[in-house]
Amino acid sequence: MKIVTWNCNLNFAKKYEHIEYMDADVCIIQECEKLNEDYFPNSKFFWTGRIEKKGLGILIKNGGACLDSSHNQDLINFLPIRSDNLKILGVWAYNHRAKKFGDNVSGETIKAIEFYKEWLSDGGLPCVFGGDFNNSVIWDKPNNKNNFQNINTHLESLGFTSAYHANTDDDFGCEESATFFHTKQKSKKYHIDYLYLKSLELSYVELGKYEDWINLSDHSPLIVRCNNLN
Repeated sequence: MKIVTWNCNLNFAKKYEHIEYMDADVCIIQECEKLNEDYFPNSKFFWTGRIEKKGLGILIKNGGACLDSSHNQDLINFLPIRSDNLKILGVWAYNHRAKKFGDNVSGETIKAIEFYKEWLSDGGLPCVFGGDFNNSVIWDKPNNKNNFQNINTHLESLGFTSAYHANTDDDFGCEESATFFHTKQKSKKYHIDYLYLKSLELSYVELGKYEDWINLSDHSPLIVRCNNLN
């Protein structure tokens, strides 16, 4: 099974061909427009967001996937999907920006972990928690509950492991490879996109190269393959 996360930087329908060739089973796409569930051949597309041109989408290939009934639309933008053999919680963390939609909403990943904790803890199916976290330990501040270190600690306590870090042994905040290039400049690079896996056997991890993706987005895709699911 192959899983991809990519912040497409808008207009996913026009950029889909650059992801299609990867033949991924699951694509978690940030900053994408709202599209019909059957928009892509042989796949189901799920979407959440408050802005129709800019939300979070999950594309599932050849499966009987569905939106989980636990979905909380006041958590922007987090999307729980369940298929026959996998659970996915897609992430495009809006962080403090979510407040513009009202005091009752949140874009913080830590609040999504707290809300979906029971769902994530259920050991019935393997699980993926991944996407654009808009976060790194390099920005952690004292007493901030949404610090990345706190997020990572909570996910690890639930049995999740960051695929990239398990594969490279890089320390968080000291990643050799970046996923985001601020203002598309190669010198302003950060690692803020993650795929956390639970009960999945990691086969390989790949990051798209800056030169191959920068004309499409300020993010590069993160690609993971697992052995124990077809």
